[in-house]
Amino acid sequence: MSQIIRLFVLFFCIFCSASLAKAASDASSLVDEFADKAITLMSYSSVSENERREKFDQLVQKYFDIPVIGQFLLGKYWQTATQAEREAYLKVFTKNIVYTYARQFDEYFGQRLVIDGTRKNGRFDVVSSRIVLPNNSEGFHLEWLVTESNSTFKIVDVIVEGVSMSVTQRQEYTSLIQNNAGNIQALVTALNRQITR
Repeated sequence: MSQIIRLFVLFFCIFCSASLAKAASDASSLVDEFADKAITLMSYSSVSENERREKFDQLVQKYFDIPVIGQFLLGKYWQTATQAEREAYLKVFTKNIVYTYARQFDEYFGQRLVIDGTRKNGRFDVVSSRIVLPNNSEGFHLEWLVTESNSTFKIVDVIVEGVSMSVTQRQEYTSLIQNNAGNIQALVTALNRQITR
C-alpha cells in the first residue's frame, strides 16, 4: 500500500510540474505572439492610422481579457452600475484601451521585445520581458499578468517599470467618478473625449 501511495504522490508531482511548465510556456508564447504582431503592425508605414487602429483593436480583443480588466478598473462602482451603464462603459473603455496601447506601440519602431522568463504569482502567470532598442541597448522592463480561463490564456495587466497600468487607471477612473457624485456617465464622457481629441 505504501508503495502505491509513493507512486501516486510521484505521479501527482510530475503531473503538476508538467502542468505548471505548460502554463508558463503558454503564457510566454501569448505575450511574445501579441508583442510581435503589435510591433510589426505599427511598423507598417503604408497602412493608414485608422487601419492600424482597426487591426490593433482585433489584437487587443484577442489577447486581452477586456471585460475582466474593465470591471476591475471600475472598482466598487461596477456593483452599483446599471446594465446599460456597464455596457456603455465597456464599449468606450474598449476603444480607449486600444487607443492607449496603440499610441504606446506607435513609439516602438525598430524595437523588439525579449522574454526573460515566467513565474507563478497566485492565479497569475507573470511574464517578465524587456524592450530592446535598435542599438541593442536596454529600454525598459515590462511584466505581463496572464490568467487562464476555460483553457484560454488572456492578458489582464501590463506592469511598466514596476507600475501597474490597471491599478493606475483604476485610481484615475474611480477618482473621477467619486468627484462627480458617483456618476459613471462622467467617466464615459471623459473616455470619449480622450479618444476624439
